[in-house]
Amino acid sequence: MKDQRGSVTVISLAMLLFLMVVAVAWLPMMTMEKTAAASDYREQQAWNAAEAGYKRAVAQLEAGNAIWKDWLIDDNDLKDGTFSVVNGLGGEPQSGNEKLAGVLENGIWYAVAISSATSGVELKHGESGNGNYTPVQGETYSITSIGSCNGIHKVIRKTYTLGDNGGTGGGDSGGEETLELPGLVQAGGKVTVKNSNKTILGDIYGFDKEDQSGDKHFNNGNNWQGNYMGTLKTKLPDNIFDKSFYKDIKTLDVLPVNNNEPFILGAKEQIYIDWPIGFYKDQGKKWEYQIRGGQGSVLFINCPKNNNSIDLTDGIIGPSSGEPLTLVFNGDVIIRTPLQGNIRIFVKGSVKLDSRNSGDPTNSEELLMIMANGDIDMARSWGLANGKRYAFLSSNANVVLESSCDSFCGQIQAQNDVTIWSSVIEYSNKVLKSAGFTVPKGMK
Repeated sequence: MKDQRGSVTVISLAMLLFLMVVAVAWLPMMTMEKTAAASDYREQQAWNAAEAGYKRAVAQLEAGNAIWKDWLIDDNDLKDGTFSVVNGLGGEPQSGNEKLAGVLENGIWYAVAISSATSGVELKHGESGNGNYTPVQGETYSITSIGSCNGIHKVIRKTYTLGDNGGTGGGDSGGEETLELPGLVQAGGKVTVKNSNKTILGDIYGFDKEDQSGDKHFNNGNNWQGNYMGTLKTKLPDNIFDKSFYKDIKTLDVLPVNNNEPFILGAKEQIYIDWPIGFYKDQGKKWEYQIRGGQGSVLFINCPKNNNSIDLTDGIIGPSSGEPLTLVFNGDVIIRTPLQGNIRIFVKGSVKLDSRNSGDPTNSEELLMIMANGDIDMARSWGLANGKRYAFLSSNANVVLESSCDSFCGQIQAQNDVTIWSSVIEYSNKVLKSAGFTVPKGMK
């Protein structure tokens, strides 16, 4: 009987020990769940604040408000990430260093910038710099609203046409959203620097690394940051390569211009063409015209012929400000034509930006976004050594910066590997911070 009571005691102690082990194991999980729930709450509050800022902007435009300087920020604030004025959810503006110090880190607030996509006027300053501006019916406005909750920021970028009930434009209303990345390179696979005389200025994230200079750019430098802890969303959704996705698109069998004249897309105009099209010069096999895109225009190009090569003598030119021209290719493409201005390129397959006939930079900033579901082969320079050129490259496969891409300034993300031959590669988030350079929703 005593043996049985002893056995019961041992079993009871064993059970208690087991329950203690289980409880200790659950404590970190409970803490993580609590932290995740708090983070989700802050993110949702930040989204709500951003939405509140956007709705206020639309309401003020519709009301014909003439004074904007007291509650708006300007484009410099957006680019620098500093805010001269923020607004609580009650709409009250907060400004001044003492007030902002606590609000920015601990409060729930929104900050809004509005500019005319038509005239380029920033409403914060107005047409004469005094912050007075009367909205114009039929004019399109770019609205950027940043919401924050305890240091977590969310951004909404949309365009709104006054008098159109918000039914036109891009941004979220067009199935797009902003993207933020911390470094120069974000790779899901290996980042390789091919020789030792390279200048790399910026953080590099990757699963693995190889440096032919003997880790000059990694272990002995400040570039290497190890694994990217976020989620790389690099796969473009199939719907953007479906012609029917673009509700206002028109199909052209022949470009309505004479040879050597530019073909011009108006603001917001959407055109579909099969390539090659237009006027062809037999000798030299060059397309003699030029394509110019207005703000927010879309050119959807089906190019199964001519080795998938786009070759225009006088190039493709996007707008110098406002929303970029968007080029959509529903297959592989080789771009052998000069590119100027602000341009987005979406590619269903792989893309190569050939070094031949790359064109001269303008005196203005030129922003280029290339997103592909296949490889990106960057064989031409796009950086500060040859103008004021900034780029963002995103591949669902691999990215290669060729040696002919002597200078690159911007950001790169790739689901697999990134290989760097360029002499100078440096960080800038200017493309992803600029109005109109949003990415399609539904990326994976």
